[in-house]
Amino acid sequence: MNFMFLGDVIDYDFLCQNSETKDLEVNAIIFLHGWGGNKNSFASTINLLKNKFNILTISMPTIQPTTVAWTLWDYANLICSLCEAHNLKNVYIVCHSFGFRVACLLKQKIDVKKIVVTGGAGLKKFSILRRIKTDNSKILLKQAKFNYLYDKIASADYKSLSRTNKKTFKAVVSIAFNKSCKFECPMLLFWGKHDKETALWMAKKIKHENHAQLIITKSNHFAYLDKNALFNNEVVKFLC
Repeated sequence: MNFMFLGDVIDYDFLCQNSETKDLEVNAIIFLHGWGGNKNSFASTINLLKNKFNILTISMPTIQPTTVAWTLWDYANLICSLCEAHNLKNVYIVCHSFGFRVACLLKQKIDVKKIVVTGGAGLKKFSILRRIKTDNSKILLKQAKFNYLYDKIASADYKSLSRTNKKTFKAVVSIAFNKSCKFECPMLLFWGKHDKETALWMAKKIKHENHAQLIITKSNHFAYLDKNALFNNEVVKFLC
């Protein structure tokens, strides 16, 4: 299915088991993939749940070129627009990495009943911007030098982007959710002990803020794929 948003065509699927979603306690499960992922990132999990729940899964534009640079709020507003289009009010969320950033904003707009987070991004131990500022908040580096520095230290994900999407990437990673990662609903965390992108301390921080259930596996940032059978089993138990 296609949906127009900010001048771009968004690819998504809505697998509907019950058209009377307004009368359901939980209207759908929303799947939010990581940076560079797509609507099929959680394919095996969706396959297990599609006969029990309505499913909304979206290919959020991250690495593919977009008409304009997006902010993190744009991603959240995209999900909200799709929820409005399908009359979804109360949802479950399953998210990976970048998807957790979106979920942290999304919870301000829709009623999240339960959330599953694997390798959730958005927490920081320090801010690049703070590191390049003096105590009196004057920037040490001019904008041109800052851009040069960012290009040098940025990840491979960033370096492969178009100029427009680099602006999106910067806007996304500049926001930290250390103080706003709390959800007023049950939460399941599924993490890789050897995750280098979103280190284990982040999972423990989120767990502390939410009193969540934390499952740690001997895997990496893609624990939900590396330990797919275990992930699916835990998600089904948690949501059903």
